[in-house]
Amino acid sequence: MKPVQSSQAPVALLELPKGIRIKIYGYALVLLHPVYIFQEAPGSRLETFAPDKPKRNWLGLLYTNRQIHNEASAVLYRVNHFHLMDMTPQQAGLLESFLNCVGPTNAAAISRLCINFPVTQNIEQQLGTVKLRDDSLRSLVLLRDKCTNLSTLDLLVHYKNSSFFRNSDGFLREALSLINSHFKSITALKKIVVRCSDHKRVPNSPAKQCMEELGWEIVIGD
Repeated sequence: MKPVQSSQAPVALLELPKGIRIKIYGYALVLLHPVYIFQEAPGSRLETFAPDKPKRNWLGLLYTNRQIHNEASAVLYRVNHFHLMDMTPQQAGLLESFLNCVGPTNAAAISRLCINFPVTQNIEQQLGTVKLRDDSLRSLVLLRDKCTNLSTLDLLVHYKNSSFFRNSDGFLREALSLINSHFKSITALKKIVVRCSDHKRVPNSPAKQCMEELGWEIVIGD
């Protein structure tokens, strides 16, 4: 049996209703797993790793024409989950490089991002003198100013920053309250997810209780 030949020419993408185009962009560009962002060295070019991206021409739609580029980019950054890989204080620089690279429009479209759990310092070793470490403050200010549609923020607790949770209960409550006040300045933020990959009783029960009282979700394990 011969295949039926259609008398109609393929419909150009821009001739389709915008709602249909958005669905097509989603099928082509949205991934199930995070897009991992990293640099081989501070100041070097950004690298990405996406485990389930198509092997060929994943971002081809972005190079079709200006209108499709703008529409598809909005979907790419709004729906995908971006994960910054640097576990050191240099992550603030990686975040700034990433946001500068994608540009202000795409940075503003990002809805979900994973960064290191913010680090605080107790300057006088007494209550009332807790402040964010400079790199953590810089990251949160960048998110506040540039990621204006960020609705979900994942915070990674790992072996390099988990010592925070071994402080006294009083310090933890004060520090977590301070961190939460900075989250409240990110106007679109609705969900905080604390992901703990360090399994050595981190966070402890008082810290978990405090974070849950703040409305944060806690995930233990990878």
